[in-house]
Amino acid sequence: MPGRFAPLKRGLVAVFALCIANAAAGADPAKVLRITFPTGETGFDPARVSDLYSNEVNEGIFDRLLTYDYLARPAKLVPMAAEAMPEVSDAGRTYTFHIRKGIYFADDPAFKGQRREIVAQDFVYSFERFVDPKLRSPWAYMFEGRIEGLDALAEAAKRTGTFDYDAPVSGLQALDRYTLRVRLAKPDYLFLYTAAHVPMGAVAREVIEMYAADTMAHPVGTGPYVLKEWKRGARMVLVANPDYRGFTWDFKASEPGWDDQLVKDMQGKKMPQVGRVEITVIDEDQ
Repeated sequence: MPGRFAPLKRGLVAVFALCIANAAAGADPAKVLRITFPTGETGFDPARVSDLYSNEVNEGIFDRLLTYDYLARPAKLVPMAAEAMPEVSDAGRTYTFHIRKGIYFADDPAFKGQRREIVAQDFVYSFERFVDPKLRSPWAYMFEGRIEGLDALAEAAKRTGTFDYDAPVSGLQALDRYTLRVRLAKPDYLFLYTAAHVPMGAVAREVIEMYAADTMAHPVGTGPYVLKEWKRGARMVLVANPDYRGFTWDFKASEPGWDDQLVKDMQGKKMPQVGRVEITVIDEDQ
């Protein structure tokens, strides 16, 4: 399914473009990256958008459980919001993720002035949204028939017209504040790649419920950037998230001579480096 991973591949280009800079002290508001999209975006609710350019923006705003080490050959999965790769049992049927402590959502009125830490229940809620019939998520197929008990909840929502986000799902459980257990309907080692897919970024229930009328325009995540400005189909402005945990660039070239210069330029720098990203939609650039 090459199309399934297209946002990740293009997202790689965007991530490296955001990171390459000279300063070593973290995001500099004076550093502005200006890029263009050749076509318009649709919005920034991870469960509802499938186009490449919306997902490129979302990749800078939301954290998934896993991501990729793009310098590895071949690229390999690595932890993102998870503190380590999951524990896999039952021959690939059960996955237990431990969420990294101290990851906070960007400040938003939905949190009523409180710092909001990401927890295991946020991933339960975010995954359930993909099968909520009202959302008509283009990514629902990635969950249908895969997680134990989730299909039954979706079918009940079709009958009643309301998805019960408080109903227990045997295959999707927050065992405690930082432990998420996913039990699949049958063994499937490809589930880890689903968890790393860009749309699988965690959202906060408070945010979704507060902006229910237009979740596309209110992305609130735990990633390195926040959406500062959006003129639909014309302009997007991202600024560095002041609540982002940051990380020190520490990747290694996997092939001699291939990525050596990139590693030399970036090693040891605090990420992100760029403080502001301005995106302009130009349908017919010449």
